[in-house]
Amino acid sequence: MNSVTDYAEKVLAGDIIAGQHVRNSCKRHIKDLKRDDIYFDNDAVARLEGFFSQVLSLSEGQFEGKPFELEPCQKFIVGSIFGWKRKDGSRRFRRAFIEMGKGNGKSPLSAGIGLYGLMADGESGAQIYTAAAKRDQAMITFNDAVAMVRQSPALEERVTPSGINPVWNLADLKTGSFFRPVSRDSGKSGSGVRPHFALCDEIHEHPDRSIMEMLE
Repeated sequence: MNSVTDYAEKVLAGDIIAGQHVRNSCKRHIKDLKRDDIYFDNDAVARLEGFFSQVLSLSEGQFEGKPFELEPCQKFIVGSIFGWKRKDGSRRFRRAFIEMGKGNGKSPLSAGIGLYGLMADGESGAQIYTAAAKRDQAMITFNDAVAMVRQSPALEERVTPSGINPVWNLADLKTGSFFRPVSRDSGKSGSGVRPHFALCDEIHEHPDRSIMEMLE
């Protein structure tokens, strides 16, 4: 039993109250475990969860300095994205829409995913972007990532920031990778980018799909 399957079974049993879209995702997960054209990689999920809890720390308020222990629903989200694989080992899901109530840690979760892609996903020269309609919004997720780097001696030793206030780029020189914010209103279209991960925040505030389509 892994954390993703455990959450799905508890939702379907009524032990965890969830909306219809979540219940449908849980039904899909349980049903797809029987398929032979795709598989669920338990080791990949355990590695991702370990990266969050053992490497990343939260910042601000009552969570300052505490290890980033994923909540069960967050484990289901990231586990579904990173756990499902095609037979050739590539990821089944290339796009995910995550919707949460305000204050449920969406930005820190996105920042943690970005840092994982930067340095722990086995991608040399990875380009990680957090994007929004306005630069201030794009900086929210990125600043959470910067704060996590500053909270961790291991990350501070490996990740090189550019800029002081604000930091505008995080680089992992070991893999030649970087993590930076982009926005529609900055005038930087980002043409020619080759994203490994693209984290698009506050989709409802985007005037159109241009920056999302460019990154995709």
